[in-house]
Amino acid sequence: MTEGADRHPGRALLAFPSSGHDISTRFLRSYVELDVFDRERAVQAWEALGCPESPTPIDLRLLWNYVAIEAGANLAKARNRLVVEFLDNTPEAEWLWFVDSDMVFKPDTLHRLIARAVECDVKMLGALCVIVTAEGAVPTMFIDDDDAITRVMLDYQDNVVGEVAATGTGCLLVHRDVLEDMRLKRGGSIHSWFGYDQFTTDAGEWELGEDLSFCLRAREAGWKVYVDTTLHVGHHKGAKVWWPEDARTDPVPADYFMGDGDARRDIAG
Repeated sequence: MTEGADRHPGRALLAFPSSGHDISTRFLRSYVELDVFDRERAVQAWEALGCPESPTPIDLRLLWNYVAIEAGANLAKARNRLVVEFLDNTPEAEWLWFVDSDMVFKPDTLHRLIARAVECDVKMLGALCVIVTAEGAVPTMFIDDDDAITRVMLDYQDNVVGEVAATGTGCLLVHRDVLEDMRLKRGGSIHSWFGYDQFTTDAGEWELGEDLSFCLRAREAGWKVYVDTTLHVGHHKGAKVWWPEDARTDPVPADYFMGDGDARRDIAG
């Protein structure tokens, strides 16, 4: 391989579950713009190397392909199938990039995620996204909580790569090593990664969403979860795209998280 190919940070397979008819137009535009950006950057890298016969611009791209699984109510099952497809049928890709079909992102998002993951030597890195609740936008950054297992980090720092207990899968980059290790430690099960894990604390019983369960399982296997707060990704709901800035300018009241168990369960899940 020629110089440059040796330093390739690894290709990514974009993965998302969908019912087949609920894909946001904003998501489609984001994907197309990212694909164009990736092609152009690959050509630029190839030209900077003097246009060698190898690697070609295709070899220098980061986005390998995408895979979608039609999902019903059981998102955990769909996401597990996506992981199996990645591990067993896409050896060309080193990273699995979860992006939900209602997310909105800038064309350089994937490049920045992979570059930051390589720079910081992390294997699980999410962008800063938001959950849209009845009360407004909530950042998808969660820390440990003795009562409710996890709680939202409302006072996150800007412009950092910070460790968290868990994050969502709206825009989450995961290295192959993490997923292979999790499967190995769970005996090869096709349910090694996502589920709706249940916990009991002094405050009650909790069932977490499949994304938080994935993060906690990864941590149990010895991996750490990070979020890059410089990377902001939007969430397309209805006629509006919600951004992390919305969580800062119109924050959800603190007592929303400290009230009854159902409200906290909804956020945590």
